[in-house]
Amino acid sequence: MNQSEFSRRSIRKLFYGVLVLFSTQIAIAEPIHAERIISVDSNATEILLALGVGSKIIATDITSEPLLKGENIQILGYHRTLSAEALLSLQPDLIVGSDHTGPAATVNAIQQAQINFIQLDSPESVAELSRNIHRLAKSLNREATGQALIDDIQQLENAIVSKQNGSALNMVFLLDLNDRGLSQAGRDTVGNALITLLHGENVSNFNGFQTVSLESILAINPDVIIVGKRINGAPEKEQLLARYTLLKNTAAGQAQRIVSVDASKLIAGLSITAVNQANQLAEIIFPSAR
Repeated sequence: MNQSEFSRRSIRKLFYGVLVLFSTQIAIAEPIHAERIISVDSNATEILLALGVGSKIIATDITSEPLLKGENIQILGYHRTLSAEALLSLQPDLIVGSDHTGPAATVNAIQQAQINFIQLDSPESVAELSRNIHRLAKSLNREATGQALIDDIQQLENAIVSKQNGSALNMVFLLDLNDRGLSQAGRDTVGNALITLLHGENVSNFNGFQTVSLESILAINPDVIIVGKRINGAPEKEQLLARYTLLKNTAAGQAQRIVSVDASKLIAGLSITAVNQANQLAEIIFPSAR
């Protein structure tokens, strides 16, 4: 083979390689025709419902169950401990999960089965939540609806900023664990994400959640105390203060800035509902909103 012929063959190989790559990218970019959707992430489920494809959801994880009450939908268990056999036996067109979907063996089985599988990041900001909405909307050919939803969420974030009016408040997020007391949210938690959305300063200087005493909360004396429960909605403020009476002596207690949230809406990161909750909290927390 002379050099000229070798060059021609090399160019042809390069051309076909580029063509195959380009064709693959086109295929990936095409919307997914999904009539049978499994959603194993409550944040994703909320987005799917807002995009108008809730009727196509055939199964979900236990954290999504409250969003689909009354629907004849199979519950597949906790999103971190899913069974690959249970998922694949339902013959879905699309599975939507998050970076917490597991275990790894189940994720590998889904990928090997070549089923459309979208893993969303667990959002810690409105920008990340908006990216998840855009990704799902584009995949399902619901871009106009998705953009309208993103615009609504951006308006809520703007409303929170306007209520803040330059206020800089120290905040703490606590999980009410009932008989086990209170757990304080550190820097890499959804509690911190909520505080950031409220443009507050998280007084916690550690990562994760840590058990905390009432004396410790008195010592840090935050301007705002946010208390959440992961079941049965937001805790009742009066009942909370009856159990933890020392909270009344904090700066937050004196300024009527002890507020409660439904922490189940934060399990998968900032959700659409969590942003709405943050806007409602801002009306209580910031003096300009009163």
